[in-house]
Amino acid sequence: MLGTCIPLGKTNVPIPFIAVADTSLGLLWDSTRLRLLVELERRGSVSSAAKAVGIGQPTASEHLRLLETAAGQRLVERNGRGSRLTEAGRLLTARAREALAALAAGEEELSALAGLEAGTIHIGASTTPGVYLLPDTLGCFRRDHPNVDVEVEIASTGEMIERLLAGRVQLALVGETQVDDRIELTPFLSDEIVGIAKPGLLLIRGGRIKPAAIAEQTLLVREASSSTRQIADRVLDELGASPARVWELDSSEAIKRAAREGLGIAFLSRYAVAEEIERGELASFRLVGKPRIERGLCIARLARRPLTPSERGFIATLSRCCAKNAEFAEACISADAGAARARVPA
Repeated sequence: MLGTCIPLGKTNVPIPFIAVADTSLGLLWDSTRLRLLVELERRGSVSSAAKAVGIGQPTASEHLRLLETAAGQRLVERNGRGSRLTEAGRLLTARAREALAALAAGEEELSALAGLEAGTIHIGASTTPGVYLLPDTLGCFRRDHPNVDVEVEIASTGEMIERLLAGRVQLALVGETQVDDRIELTPFLSDEIVGIAKPGLLLIRGGRIKPAAIAEQTLLVREASSSTRQIADRVLDELGASPARVWELDSSEAIKRAAREGLGIAFLSRYAVAEEIERGELASFRLVGKPRIERGLCIARLARRPLTPSERGFIATLSRCCAKNAEFAEACISADAGAARARVPA
Protein backbone atom coordinates (compact mmCIF):
# COMPACT_ATOMS: atom_id res chain seq x y z
CA MET A 1 0.00 0.00 0.00
CA LEU A 2 1.38 3.45 -0.95
CA GLY A 3 2.09 5.70 2.07
CA THR A 4 1.91 9.52 2.45
CA CYS A 5 3.65 11.62 -0.23
CA ILE A 6 6.90 13.27 0.85
CA PRO A 7 6.95 17.06 0.35
CA LEU A 8 9.89 18.36 -1.64
CA GLY A 9 12.66 19.97 0.36
CA LYS A 10 11.72 18.32 3.65
CA THR A 11 14.48 16.21 5.14
CA ASN A 12 14.67 13.36 7.65
CA VAL A 13 11.22 12.06 6.75
CA PRO A 14 11.05 8.26 6.68
CA ILE A 15 10.37 6.84 3.23
CA PRO A 16 7.19 4.77 3.42
CA PHE A 17 7.23 1.04 2.45
CA ILE A 18 5.53 0.26 -0.84
CA ALA A 19 3.93 -3.21 -0.73
CA VAL A 20 3.42 -4.51 -4.25
CA ALA A 21 2.30 -8.07 -4.78
CA ASP A 22 4.53 -9.46 -7.52
CA THR A 23 2.49 -12.02 -9.44
CA SER A 24 5.03 -12.66 -12.20
CA LEU A 25 5.16 -16.36 -13.11
CA GLY A 26 8.88 -16.00 -13.65
CA LEU A 27 9.39 -15.20 -9.96
CA LEU A 28 7.07 -17.97 -8.74
CA TRP A 29 8.69 -20.88 -10.55
CA ASP A 30 10.80 -23.22 -8.47
CA SER A 31 11.55 -26.92 -8.83
CA THR A 32 8.77 -27.91 -6.41
CA ARG A 33 6.08 -26.09 -8.39
CA LEU A 34 7.51 -27.36 -11.68
CA ARG A 35 7.40 -30.94 -10.43
CA LEU A 36 3.93 -30.46 -8.93
CA LEU A 37 2.42 -29.60 -12.31
CA VAL A 38 4.19 -32.50 -14.03
CA GLU A 39 3.08 -35.00 -11.39
CA LEU A 40 -0.48 -33.64 -11.39
CA GLU A 41 -0.74 -34.29 -15.12
CA ARG A 42 0.72 -37.76 -14.65
CA ARG A 43 -1.32 -38.85 -11.61
CA GLY A 44 -4.62 -37.00 -11.97
CA SER A 45 -5.04 -35.82 -8.38
CA VAL A 46 -3.54 -33.11 -6.20
CA SER A 47 -3.00 -35.46 -3.26
CA SER A 48 -1.09 -38.02 -5.36
CA ALA A 49 0.98 -35.29 -6.99
CA ALA A 50 1.78 -33.75 -3.59
CA LYS A 51 2.89 -37.13 -2.25
CA ALA A 52 5.14 -37.70 -5.28
CA VAL A 53 6.76 -34.29 -4.78
CA GLY A 54 7.11 -34.77 -1.01
CA ILE A 55 4.79 -32.04 0.29
CA GLY A 56 1.39 -32.00 1.97
CA GLN A 57 -1.85 -31.51 0.06
CA PRO A 58 -2.62 -28.10 1.66
CA THR A 59 0.82 -26.86 0.60
CA ALA A 60 0.28 -28.21 -2.91
CA SER A 61 -3.09 -26.48 -3.15
CA GLU A 62 -1.51 -23.19 -2.06
CA HIS A 63 1.23 -23.56 -4.70
CA LEU A 64 -1.42 -24.10 -7.37
CA ARG A 65 -3.43 -21.11 -6.14
CA LEU A 66 -0.39 -18.84 -6.41
CA LEU A 67 0.40 -20.12 -9.91
CA GLU A 68 -3.20 -19.56 -11.03
CA THR A 69 -3.15 -16.03 -9.62
CA ALA A 70 0.06 -15.25 -11.47
CA ALA A 71 -1.17 -16.82 -14.70
CA GLY A 72 -4.54 -15.09 -14.48
CA GLN A 73 -6.23 -18.31 -15.57
CA ARG A 74 -7.44 -21.56 -14.11
CA LEU A 75 -4.76 -24.21 -14.40
CA VAL A 76 -6.56 -27.08 -12.68
CA GLU A 77 -10.14 -28.33 -12.84
CA ARG A 78 -11.31 -30.38 -9.89
CA ASN A 79 -14.10 -32.93 -9.88
CA GLY A 80 -15.25 -35.76 -7.69
CA ARG A 81 -12.83 -38.24 -9.25
CA GLY A 82 -9.70 -36.10 -9.07
CA SER A 83 -8.15 -33.17 -10.88
CA ARG A 84 -7.07 -32.45 -14.41
CA LEU A 85 -5.18 -29.66 -16.10
CA THR A 86 -6.92 -27.06 -18.20
CA GLU A 87 -5.53 -26.08 -21.60
CA ALA A 88 -3.51 -23.32 -19.88
CA GLY A 89 -2.31 -25.84 -17.30
CA ARG A 90 -1.16 -28.27 -19.98
CA LEU A 91 0.72 -25.49 -21.74
CA LEU A 92 2.59 -24.51 -18.56
CA THR A 93 3.24 -28.16 -17.69
CA ALA A 94 4.92 -28.73 -21.04
CA ARG A 95 7.29 -25.86 -20.27
CA ALA A 96 7.79 -27.19 -16.73
CA ARG A 97 8.94 -30.55 -18.15
CA GLU A 98 11.39 -28.79 -20.43
CA ALA A 99 12.78 -26.75 -17.53
CA LEU A 100 13.21 -29.81 -15.31
CA ALA A 101 14.93 -31.68 -18.15
CA ALA A 102 17.29 -28.76 -18.71
CA LEU A 103 18.14 -28.67 -14.99
CA ALA A 104 18.83 -32.42 -14.99
CA ALA A 105 21.05 -32.04 -18.04
CA GLY A 106 22.95 -29.25 -16.29
CA GLU A 107 23.55 -31.44 -13.25
CA GLU A 108 24.88 -34.25 -15.42
CA GLU A 109 27.14 -31.89 -17.32
CA LEU A 110 28.58 -30.55 -14.07
CA SER A 111 29.22 -34.11 -12.90
CA ALA A 112 30.91 -34.93 -16.19
CA LEU A 113 33.05 -31.80 -15.85
CA ALA A 114 34.16 -33.03 -12.43
CA GLY A 115 35.04 -36.43 -13.86
CA LEU A 116 31.99 -38.13 -12.37
CA GLU A 117 29.18 -39.94 -14.14
CA ALA A 118 25.78 -40.49 -12.60
CA GLY A 119 22.09 -39.93 -13.17
CA THR A 120 19.05 -41.78 -14.47
CA ILE A 121 17.89 -42.27 -18.04
CA HIS A 122 14.19 -42.91 -18.62
CA ILE A 123 13.95 -44.93 -21.83
CA GLY A 124 10.85 -46.07 -23.66
CA ALA A 125 10.78 -48.62 -26.45
CA SER A 126 8.28 -50.18 -28.77
CA THR A 127 8.06 -53.97 -28.78
CA THR A 128 10.67 -54.86 -31.39
CA PRO A 129 13.57 -52.79 -30.07
CA GLY A 130 12.40 -53.11 -26.47
CA VAL A 131 12.24 -56.90 -26.37
CA TYR A 132 14.77 -58.00 -28.99
CA LEU A 133 17.46 -55.28 -29.02
CA LEU A 134 17.39 -53.33 -25.76
CA PRO A 135 18.43 -56.12 -23.33
CA ASP A 136 21.81 -56.66 -25.02
CA THR A 137 22.35 -52.90 -25.24
CA LEU A 138 21.58 -52.40 -21.54
CA GLY A 139 24.08 -55.11 -20.64
CA CYS A 140 26.81 -53.33 -22.61
CA PHE A 141 25.79 -49.94 -21.21
CA ARG A 142 25.84 -51.16 -17.62
CA ARG A 143 29.40 -52.44 -18.03
CA ASP A 144 30.59 -49.15 -19.55
CA HIS A 145 28.53 -46.80 -17.33
CA PRO A 146 28.00 -48.55 -13.97
CA ASN A 147 26.88 -45.42 -12.11
CA VAL A 148 24.05 -44.52 -14.49
CA ASP A 149 20.62 -45.99 -13.71
CA VAL A 150 18.23 -46.88 -16.52
CA GLU A 151 14.45 -47.14 -16.23
CA VAL A 152 12.61 -48.81 -19.12
CA GLU A 153 9.00 -48.81 -20.34
CA ILE A 154 7.76 -50.90 -23.27
CA ALA A 155 4.61 -50.28 -25.31
CA SER A 156 3.59 -49.80 -28.94
CA THR A 157 5.21 -47.11 -31.09
CA GLY A 158 2.14 -44.85 -30.90
CA GLU A 159 1.93 -45.15 -27.12
CA MET A 160 5.67 -44.48 -26.73
CA ILE A 161 5.42 -41.25 -28.71
CA GLU A 162 2.59 -40.13 -26.40
CA ARG A 163 4.68 -40.94 -23.32
CA LEU A 164 7.62 -39.02 -24.76
CA LEU A 165 5.44 -35.95 -25.29
CA ALA A 166 4.05 -36.33 -21.75
CA GLY A 167 7.57 -36.34 -20.29
CA ARG A 168 7.41 -39.91 -18.95
CA VAL A 169 10.47 -40.96 -20.97
CA GLN A 170 13.48 -39.02 -22.25
CA LEU A 171 14.35 -41.27 -25.21
CA ALA A 172 12.12 -43.67 -27.13
CA LEU A 173 13.27 -46.46 -29.45
CA VAL A 174 10.48 -46.87 -31.99
CA GLY A 175 9.64 -48.06 -35.45
CA GLU A 176 9.33 -45.66 -38.34
CA THR A 177 6.25 -43.49 -37.81
CA GLN A 178 4.72 -40.09 -38.50
CA VAL A 179 5.43 -37.39 -35.88
CA ASP A 180 5.06 -33.62 -35.67
CA ASP A 181 7.82 -31.05 -35.24
CA ARG A 182 7.91 -31.50 -31.47
CA ILE A 183 9.66 -34.84 -31.97
CA GLU A 184 13.04 -35.49 -33.57
CA LEU A 185 13.53 -38.96 -35.10
CA THR A 186 17.05 -40.28 -35.74
CA PRO A 187 17.38 -43.69 -37.47
CA PHE A 188 19.83 -46.01 -35.70
CA LEU A 189 19.19 -49.38 -37.39
CA SER A 190 17.55 -50.76 -40.52
CA ASP A 191 14.92 -53.46 -40.14
CA GLU A 192 13.10 -55.83 -42.44
CA ILE A 193 9.59 -57.06 -41.78
CA VAL A 194 9.35 -60.67 -42.96
CA GLY A 195 6.48 -63.10 -43.32
CA ILE A 196 6.46 -66.13 -41.04
CA ALA A 197 4.49 -69.37 -41.05
CA LYS A 198 4.66 -72.91 -39.73
CA PRO A 199 7.08 -74.86 -41.95
CA GLY A 200 5.11 -76.62 -44.69
CA LEU A 201 1.97 -74.48 -44.29
CA LEU A 202 2.64 -72.40 -47.41
CA LEU A 203 4.10 -73.16 -50.82
CA ILE A 204 7.25 -71.06 -50.55
CA ARG A 205 9.28 -70.93 -53.76
CA GLY A 206 12.67 -69.30 -53.65
CA GLY A 207 11.86 -67.74 -50.30
CA ARG A 208 8.69 -66.06 -51.65
CA ILE A 209 4.93 -66.57 -51.86
CA LYS A 210 2.38 -65.03 -54.18
CA PRO A 211 0.26 -62.32 -52.47
CA ALA A 212 -2.88 -64.19 -53.60
CA ALA A 213 -1.96 -67.04 -51.23
CA ILE A 214 -2.74 -64.77 -48.28
CA ALA A 215 -6.44 -64.88 -49.18
CA GLU A 216 -6.59 -68.43 -47.81
CA GLN A 217 -4.88 -67.63 -44.51
CA THR A 218 -5.57 -66.07 -41.12
CA LEU A 219 -3.37 -63.03 -40.60
CA LEU A 220 -2.00 -62.69 -37.06
CA VAL A 221 -1.43 -59.02 -36.15
CA ARG A 222 -0.53 -56.67 -33.30
CA GLU A 223 -2.64 -53.71 -32.15
CA ALA A 224 -3.41 -50.89 -34.58
CA SER A 225 -0.81 -48.52 -33.05
CA SER A 226 2.02 -50.98 -33.80
CA SER A 227 4.48 -49.66 -36.40
CA THR A 228 5.09 -53.20 -37.66
CA ARG A 229 1.39 -53.74 -38.33
CA GLN A 230 0.91 -50.35 -39.97
CA ILE A 231 3.73 -50.96 -42.45
CA ALA A 232 2.68 -54.55 -43.23
CA ASP A 233 -0.96 -53.50 -43.72
CA ARG A 234 0.10 -50.75 -46.10
CA VAL A 235 2.14 -53.18 -48.23
CA LEU A 236 -0.66 -55.76 -48.36
CA ASP A 237 -3.10 -53.04 -49.44
CA GLU A 238 -0.71 -51.97 -52.20
CA LEU A 239 -0.52 -55.56 -53.47
CA GLY A 240 -4.28 -56.12 -53.15
CA ALA A 241 -3.73 -59.01 -50.72
CA SER A 242 -6.57 -59.58 -48.26
CA PRO A 243 -6.48 -62.41 -45.68
CA ALA A 244 -9.43 -64.68 -45.00
CA ARG A 245 -9.58 -63.38 -41.43
CA VAL A 246 -7.52 -61.29 -38.99
CA TRP A 247 -6.62 -62.18 -35.43
CA GLU A 248 -5.32 -59.37 -33.24
CA LEU A 249 -2.98 -60.57 -30.49
CA ASP A 250 -1.33 -58.53 -27.75
CA SER A 251 2.35 -59.36 -28.33
CA SER A 252 4.85 -60.60 -30.87
CA GLU A 253 5.47 -63.65 -28.68
CA ALA A 254 1.78 -64.61 -28.83
CA ILE A 255 1.85 -64.18 -32.61
CA LYS A 256 4.90 -66.43 -32.96
CA ARG A 257 3.31 -69.13 -30.79
CA ALA A 258 0.14 -69.06 -32.87
CA ALA A 259 2.15 -69.19 -36.10
CA ARG A 260 4.18 -72.18 -34.85
CA GLU A 261 0.91 -74.03 -34.26
CA GLY A 262 -0.23 -73.35 -37.82
CA LEU A 263 -3.04 -71.01 -36.75
CA GLY A 264 -2.08 -68.35 -39.26
CA ILE A 265 0.70 -66.34 -40.85
CA ALA A 266 2.21 -63.04 -39.72
CA PHE A 267 4.61 -60.26 -40.59
CA LEU A 268 7.14 -59.40 -37.91
CA SER A 269 10.55 -57.80 -37.56
CA ARG A 270 13.45 -60.03 -38.51
CA TYR A 271 14.87 -59.33 -35.05
CA ALA A 272 11.76 -60.83 -33.46
CA VAL A 273 11.90 -64.10 -35.40
CA ALA A 274 15.59 -64.75 -36.11
CA GLU A 275 16.06 -67.37 -33.38
CA GLU A 276 12.90 -69.34 -34.30
CA ILE A 277 13.93 -69.34 -37.96
CA GLU A 278 17.42 -70.53 -37.07
CA ARG A 279 15.94 -73.42 -35.03
CA GLY A 280 13.56 -74.36 -37.86
CA GLU A 281 10.44 -73.62 -35.81
CA LEU A 282 9.22 -71.01 -38.30
CA ALA A 283 9.69 -70.53 -42.03
CA SER A 284 10.24 -67.03 -43.37
CA PHE A 285 9.06 -65.63 -46.68
CA ARG A 286 8.91 -62.46 -48.75
CA LEU A 287 6.19 -61.46 -51.20
CA VAL A 288 6.39 -61.77 -54.96
CA GLY A 289 6.26 -58.25 -56.40
CA LYS A 290 7.80 -56.64 -53.33
CA PRO A 291 11.58 -57.05 -52.94
CA ARG A 292 11.64 -56.34 -49.21
CA ILE A 293 9.46 -54.67 -46.58
CA GLU A 294 11.97 -52.37 -44.93
CA ARG A 295 11.79 -49.66 -42.29
CA GLY A 296 14.10 -47.77 -39.98
CA LEU A 297 14.21 -48.16 -36.22
CA CYS A 298 14.60 -44.71 -34.70
CA ILE A 299 15.60 -42.86 -31.57
CA ALA A 300 12.85 -40.38 -30.75
CA ARG A 301 13.35 -37.39 -28.45
CA LEU A 302 11.88 -33.97 -27.85
CA ALA A 303 13.31 -31.68 -30.52
CA ARG A 304 13.99 -28.77 -28.15
CA ARG A 305 15.68 -30.77 -25.38
CA PRO A 306 19.46 -31.28 -25.49
CA LEU A 307 20.91 -34.73 -24.84
CA THR A 308 22.57 -35.31 -21.47
CA PRO A 309 26.06 -36.89 -21.34
CA SER A 310 24.62 -40.23 -20.20
CA GLU A 311 22.05 -40.20 -23.02
CA ARG A 312 24.81 -39.58 -25.55
CA GLY A 313 26.68 -42.53 -24.05
CA PHE A 314 23.59 -44.73 -24.31
CA ILE A 315 23.08 -43.85 -27.98
CA ALA A 316 26.71 -44.68 -28.77
CA THR A 317 26.34 -48.05 -27.02
CA LEU A 318 23.05 -48.74 -28.82
CA SER A 319 24.59 -48.20 -32.25
CA ARG A 320 27.57 -50.43 -31.42
CA CYS A 321 25.62 -53.34 -29.92
CA CYS A 322 22.83 -53.41 -32.50
CA ALA A 323 25.28 -54.04 -35.33
CA LYS A 324 25.78 -57.57 -33.97
CA ASN A 325 22.03 -58.22 -33.83
CA ALA A 326 21.68 -57.05 -37.43
CA GLU A 327 24.35 -59.46 -38.67
CA PHE A 328 22.74 -62.41 -36.88
CA ALA A 329 19.20 -61.66 -38.10
CA GLU A 330 20.34 -61.15 -41.70
CA ALA A 331 22.25 -64.44 -41.61
CA CYS A 332 19.19 -66.35 -40.33
CA ILE A 333 16.82 -64.92 -42.97
CA SER A 334 19.33 -65.48 -45.78
CA ALA A 335 20.00 -69.06 -44.71
CA ASP A 336 16.27 -69.81 -44.57
CA ALA A 337 15.71 -68.30 -48.03
CA GLY A 338 18.62 -70.38 -49.38
CA ALA A 339 17.13 -73.55 -47.89
CA ALA A 340 13.76 -72.72 -49.47
CA ARG A 341 15.36 -72.32 -52.90
CA ALA A 342 17.07 -75.68 -52.47
CA ARG A 343 13.70 -77.32 -51.75
CA VAL A 344 12.06 -76.02 -54.96
CA PRO A 345 11.69 -78.91 -57.42
CA ALA A 346 13.57 -78.56 -60.69
